[in-house]
Amino acid sequence: MEENFDYPEWSCDLTMDYVGLKLLYNHICYAIEVWPGSPRRPVEEQEYLLHLKTQLAKMMFEYQYDNG
Repeated sequence: MEENFDYPEWSCDLTMDYVGLKLLYNHICYAIEVWPGSPRRPVEEQEYLLHLKTQLAKMMFEYQYDNG
């Protein structure tokens, strides 16, 4: 079964505290570590996880800069 990541663009807002942000970041890091690789999972999935990890890190750095 092949997954399609060509969804129409949309956005949403998510509100969480810093602890929740760190928890989400750590979970994404874990998902990257245990990602089974292609062809079991689409390469785009790993690319998106890496992108999401970067975006979450930026959010944590911004919080630390503003509140540190």
